[in-house]
Parts: sequence; C-alpha cells; structure tokens
Amino acid sequence: MNENDPKDEIRTLLRAKRRALGPAERDAQMGSLRGHLLPWLAGQAPRKTLTCFLSYGAEPPTGVLLDQLDAAGYTVYVPVCEPERRLSWVRWFPGVEMARSAVAPIDEPVGPRFSADLMDQVDVVLVPAQAVDERGDRLGQGGGYYDRFIASMAGPGRVPKLLAMVFEHEFMAAGSFPVEPFDQRVDAVATASGVRNLTV
Repeated sequence: MNENDPKDEIRTLLRAKRRALGPAERDAQMGSLRGHLLPWLAGQAPRKTLTCFLSYGAEPPTGVLLDQLDAAGYTVYVPVCEPERRLSWVRWFPGVEMARSAVAPIDEPVGPRFSADLMDQVDVVLVPAQAVDERGDRLGQGGGYYDRFIASMAGPGRVPKLLAMVFEHEFMAAGSFPVEPFDQRVDAVATASGVRNLTV
C-alpha cells in the first residue's frame, strides 16, 4: 500500500468506521438493506439469476441474504479469486463445500468455475464496495478484481445491472473520493435507507 495514495488513506478511514459500527449495527443496517433489496430484485431479475459476494471482515454481512435469495428461488453465483487478480464464478447454495482460496485469505465454494461469459445468464451483480458516490463511482478494496471484471463486460451484448451494497455513511456526494480512468461505475446502490438508481 502506498501511504501517500489518497484512495488508500480514504480506505483506511472507511475501514476503521466499519469496524467502529460493531457487529450489531452492521447486522441492523444489513437487515434494513435486505428489506429494500429483495423487492427491488423482484423487478430487476426476471431470470432469477444473480451474483453475490461472500462478506469478509466488517463488510456488509451477506450470509442471511444468501440464504434468503436461495429460499426465494434465485440461482446465486459467488466470485472466486484467480491469479492475476481475475475473478471466476461458482454456484452457491446452502451447505456448498468450501475450501481456502489459493490466492486470497478467504474460503470459497468448491465446484465448476465459470468465466465472465456466465454474465449472459445473469440479471444483477451485487458488488462489494468501500464507498459509492451519487454518480455511481465506486471505491473498492484496492485489488482491482471487480474493476477488471466489469471492464471485461464492455461491448455489445446484454450486461447485468451492477448494484453495490454499502453502509449508510458510505454512500457519498460526488467527488468525495478520487476516481481514476480504470475505475468502473455501478448502476445502483443499496443502503439501509433504500435502493437508488445512479445511472440512466
């Protein structure tokens, strides 16, 4: 990490704020977020196929959401980390076998891995973020996994809607954090107060 990088400084502050919320407040905000997100998905995912990330550390906790999505009949894929900071996708369902990632300190589902070509079948991608602004600009964790993945979907063809899930204080005014040419925008953001569409 470059200590002089403004984005890294903002990430450090945001991570500290997430930890300061505490588990109870994180769960409470995520409970409200799910209450808005599930009805929104009903209108945005006609094929009932989407992706969701497996939360880590103080991220918005996705465990209950994953169970609710499965119970509602959604087909859910989750990202797995590949070399060169690339993502592939594995089907998630309750009780799926998990194993430690070869390239990251996280557990990931075991099963067939799909490339970005899978996105032809996906309605919505639920994207992790440290922060999102009113223009849809997204501040990620700094690894570039999702920016590379989103950029790989550019071009003709159907592209799934991209929705980031963040805590209330992480939805910010435009210009609250630096944005670089390779940073990829999201279409919508979900917080405890609701889902907002950010791009036309």
